[in-house]
Amino acid sequence: MKEPLISFQSCSFGFTKKKVLNSVDIVIHSGDKIALVGKNGVGKTTFINILSGNRIPDDGETWISPNLSIGHIKQSVNNNSNQLVGDYLNKNTDVIDIKNKKQNIKNLCKEIKLDLDMPVNQLSGGLKRKLHLVENIIKSPELLLLDEPTNHLDIDSIIWLENYLNKKFKGAFLVISHDRKFLENVTNKVFWMDRGKIKVSPKGFYNFEEWSNNLINHEKREIKNKDNLLKRELDWLSKGVRARRKRNNRRLENISNLKKELKHQKSEFIKSVSKVKIEYTDDDQISYNLIAEIHNISKFYILNNKKKIIFSKFSYKLHKGEKIGVLGKNGAGKTTLFRLFTKQIEPDEGIIKLRKSIGISYFDQHGDQFTNHKSIKENMIPSGGDYIDVNGKKIHICGYLKNFLFNPSDIENKVSTLSGGQRNRLLLAKILAKPNQLMILDEPTNDLDTETLDILIDFINAYEGTVLISSHDRDFLDKTVNKLFYFYGDGKIDLSNKKCSDFLNEKILSRNKNDVEKINTKIENKTTISQFNNNGYIIRKDIKKILQKIEKGEEEISKMQLIISEPDLYNKDKKKFDDLAKEIELKKFELKKLEEQWINLEEENLNPKSC
Repeated sequence: MKEPLISFQSCSFGFTKKKVLNSVDIVIHSGDKIALVGKNGVGKTTFINILSGNRIPDDGETWISPNLSIGHIKQSVNNNSNQLVGDYLNKNTDVIDIKNKKQNIKNLCKEIKLDLDMPVNQLSGGLKRKLHLVENIIKSPELLLLDEPTNHLDIDSIIWLENYLNKKFKGAFLVISHDRKFLENVTNKVFWMDRGKIKVSPKGFYNFEEWSNNLINHEKREIKNKDNLLKRELDWLSKGVRARRKRNNRRLENISNLKKELKHQKSEFIKSVSKVKIEYTDDDQISYNLIAEIHNISKFYILNNKKKIIFSKFSYKLHKGEKIGVLGKNGAGKTTLFRLFTKQIEPDEGIIKLRKSIGISYFDQHGDQFTNHKSIKENMIPSGGDYIDVNGKKIHICGYLKNFLFNPSDIENKVSTLSGGQRNRLLLAKILAKPNQLMILDEPTNDLDTETLDILIDFINAYEGTVLISSHDRDFLDKTVNKLFYFYGDGKIDLSNKKCSDFLNEKILSRNKNDVEKINTKIENKTTISQFNNNGYIIRKDIKKILQKIEKGEEEISKMQLIISEPDLYNKDKKKFDDLAKEIELKKFELKKLEEQWINLEEENLNPKSC
């Protein structure tokens, strides 16, 4: 039976003008893998801070399991230690397994590709995020709180984190993330924060859309029923005489209360379900099809006296309407390609020919495209005034920037005072207001919330120009692009017309298969070269069998995940969807047990018991 870790009873918390929690009852159990969702500004990060003990509810009862260990992966990481990564982790992490601490740190850093000998203050944003992950994961907390953990991670690191949370992490966790695919893959419960309440779904995020729509439709019916009741009561009131009114003071009071309650509920409901859309209008009427031609480009850098090849004789013709997702681990060459397009750097060989009349809108996550000493408003409307031209429509600057998480009070702030995430959101707002014929977006989804992400998805789908996008967000790419470039980082680039999720699933399946084949070959070679004792031979034989079962299990899971990820499956055949979801969970459990057997046998093989 699952043990309760934290419980809230009738808990409330708020700021001067805003109620974050309003008499909330929730329980977090061991084994819970919770997606915390809700519109921007509802208080998700505040709720995590309450769970971590950094804030205390204003009233209500809270219970926390005695000696509960809690890890907290924060959204913003600002670690400027001058220690080496390995030294920092050894000094700043308290772990239960002290004996194997150094080895565990080494193994984790190797898996996530974090250099132990790098000074912390020289790490990029993505590497600092990895360090923050390792720092918390190595402690093996009973409850792990993750606030946007995938921000600034590359796709390989996100998949690693998914696998770690699914297969190795033993505790419960609660996660905030704009990465829908990540949430679908790791959660088994949802907490939906909405208007001061937390609604709980016992299923993972994969079921959130249907579940939340059902709740919204239920509330719509409730509002309609109250509307009808109010109309009947007002009819009664209009037909009644004064004497009747005096005899029915209580009924009159109820009508007045119902009127106020209904007005408030309607207002809050509309705010809760409303979605913003930025309209795109194509004024250019481009008649030509070819936008750019990449011809035999090569690019390399010298790193540590070694030649690192980024591209080697890469060619491609870019056409109007193509929306290409650019994938690969950090440092594989995605940003290099974009800088070649924008003429910030030149290829070592070959050429990129752009049609002369083509304008480029470039979202550069590392660039500086604003005048720092000027305000947000001055940067967005250089000509002055309060209204910005958004694709031919005049929109008030405060209303427009609200879509990108800026408050009206922010618009007079100097751009120099903005954080990296705020600058990126402002740049995105500027680009979407008047996009050129070619949009190049380098990691635009970092630091966005789900609603702003939806605005971007809708815009790109309506946009008739050409787009190159690098992103770690598989769901975002699944919904926006029609082609993929996958950069391996050694000069090799794969082109694919498949959906991002399908492409990556096949890539992972192929990689796992190759790994198993290598292990099998290694075991066979060892057996041939020398004669082992009978017990050792049996162990290696068992290892081989288990690895084959693991390979088969991973193939079965991947096939089922491809089927269950079909967009219409849930609506067409709910039973099949539910059966597949249960089967996947069962297979994952079986796979976990097999992996544990494999690890135990490997240890026994490496450290045989003496006779």
